[in-house]
Amino acid sequence: MNDWRIFPRLETERLVLREIVPADAEDLFRIFSDEETMRYWSCRPYTSVDQAHRLIKGLAEVRFAGAGMNWAITLHGDNRLVGKCGYNEWIKAHRPGDISYIVAREQRGKGIVSEALGAMLDYGFDQMDLHSIEAGVTPGNDASTRMLERLGFRLEGHLRENFLTERGFVDSLIYSLLRSDWESARERA
Repeated sequence: MNDWRIFPRLETERLVLREIVPADAEDLFRIFSDEETMRYWSCRPYTSVDQAHRLIKGLAEVRFAGAGMNWAITLHGDNRLVGKCGYNEWIKAHRPGDISYIVAREQRGKGIVSEALGAMLDYGFDQMDLHSIEAGVTPGNDASTRMLERLGFRLEGHLRENFLTERGFVDSLIYSLLRSDWESARERA
């Protein structure tokens, strides 16, 4: 079992994934208040920076409960948060992890999320001893589904109106990645 009192910092060629802290509230608010960025997210765009502060507090509570882990995505040499990614849920008994990710509009199309997820997937399989990782995607979010497929995720199903958002019930496309799929992908790389 991991001791998450010490936050695991992850680094890639271009990115540093670090703890999300209260000083990140303005950057989170900028992302979560952007209507276009929030189009496929589970809540309406934020209208107050207080919502970002509550999110940061909630993410810390989940981490200290040992139920999940979220990282700030930053660029090397720039500590500003440009996105977030993480394990929203971790059921230790069965070893699945459920992920989410979001990035600022100006960072889309640069491979930032894919690179961040690569480090996060390595951490999940190697340090958290996950067996599978799932991602739920709202139908129509084609950029997200293409990225997941490039990482080796497979579409497992289309669940109708299974997720309640502030806008009502929405469908979910459920993608999953097994440890063996990820190990095979790493060997080919």
